[in-house]
Amino acid sequence: MVKAQKAAQVGTSKKTAKLNLSSPGCGRGFIYKQRKCSMQRPTFGPAWIRFSEVNISVSQVGALIGGKVKSNIEKGIFQNACPIRMSYVLNYTGISIPANSGYAAVSGKDKKWYIYRVNDMIRFLEERFGKPDITERSPTPAKFSGKKGIMVILGNGWNNARGHVTLWNGDICSDSCHFMGDPENGSFVPEVASLWILK
Repeated sequence: MVKAQKAAQVGTSKKTAKLNLSSPGCGRGFIYKQRKCSMQRPTFGPAWIRFSEVNISVSQVGALIGGKVKSNIEKGIFQNACPIRMSYVLNYTGISIPANSGYAAVSGKDKKWYIYRVNDMIRFLEERFGKPDITERSPTPAKFSGKKGIMVILGNGWNNARGHVTLWNGDICSDSCHFMGDPENGSFVPEVASLWILK
């Protein structure tokens, strides 16, 4: 969940060029047909551990990652950090966010890149791993029970994000889930959730 203003204001890698689908990608987004993907996914255990390192406040995420991530958080341009947290998980489990790739992303002090929009994180996941393994409308925990992986929940009601991205261990999320009826939803109404299964 990340608020972002114009790319020019935040020093991003976002470009208008067409995506190079011959690079190690696996297809297009939610609304496009995709080719089968064989890109190796991160292992769930290490991913869960890495997420715990960034399961902290937005300001603390900025301090940890530094660079453009920190400066945009300090300026109030980034008010939420869930795609940044997931970028951290991916970057440190062998799936690097590429620079200058068309994603809305900024760099950290570690010289790694961090996606800051949910829509761009969805696109990255689909182009690397293919379409989600499970997608459910009116999402509840029971619909994903026993499965583990990267969870994206989309809906409406927030003025600064389309949805949320997190890890799901088959029972709980690594932070908030925002399923139907979640007391932390506030004005957010979840509509659909998708899971990329990790082993």
